[in-house]
Amino acid sequence: MLNKGSGRALSIYAIGDLHLSFNRPVSLYDVNFETDVDKPMDIFGWERHYEQVRDRWIETVRESDTVLIPGDISWALKLNQARYDFDWIRQLPGKKVMSPGNHCYYAQSKKKVREVLPEGMEWIDADYTIVEDRVVAGTRGWNLPGDYHWDEETDRKIYERQAGRLQIALEAAVKDHPDRERIVMLHFPPVTEKSKSSLFMDLMKEYGVSLCVYGHLHGRAHRDAVEGMVDGIRLRLVSCDYIDFQPVLLELQE
Repeated sequence: MLNKGSGRALSIYAIGDLHLSFNRPVSLYDVNFETDVDKPMDIFGWERHYEQVRDRWIETVRESDTVLIPGDISWALKLNQARYDFDWIRQLPGKKVMSPGNHCYYAQSKKKVREVLPEGMEWIDADYTIVEDRVVAGTRGWNLPGDYHWDEETDRKIYERQAGRLQIALEAAVKDHPDRERIVMLHFPPVTEKSKSSLFMDLMKEYGVSLCVYGHLHGRAHRDAVEGMVDGIRLRLVSCDYIDFQPVLLELQE
């Protein structure tokens, strides 16, 4: 079966940075903005953004499709509260593959996150899954050396650790599935206009990654995004305010 209007048999979408904050179980159309949302995003200009995500997701994604969500899914501090956001996402069409962002404080243990995820949802972090016969590997990523927010003393160790986690994921993916196309989910960008190289890009080139989706950049930071083909890897920023809250169809190898 083909995507609606795409002419493609494969159907993988991406959208990041949902930043949900429901404080009780809610359905897609049963949310009281005044009482059910702990951290409204309206202060950032994202007016009732969960409604925009809902409507555009439903217009775009079918049950047979898969949506990649690279980080900052929920503002929840505890896993028990993040479950409300996971359940809201569950009600949207399609299978979902998620990975952590810098605000996913509830995700200290991927084992525990996986234990509470609803059916049809996956969590990857320093590992991979198979989607539409493609390998999808993921981890969080981090600030890049030379970028605006880089602090050598505090960031270097985390940056190198996150690069190591991506290498673990890609090594396993290549060993297990050497002939499949490789896609990477990062939350932080692998390069920016200010930081033109990184360990993440080096690893993706080494392991033959064809496509990387990332988020994290919002508002004025959109101008720092690097997209398109870079050293043979297609880069795509999918933070939800950048893509107008609508999941984007990814360009895959034939």
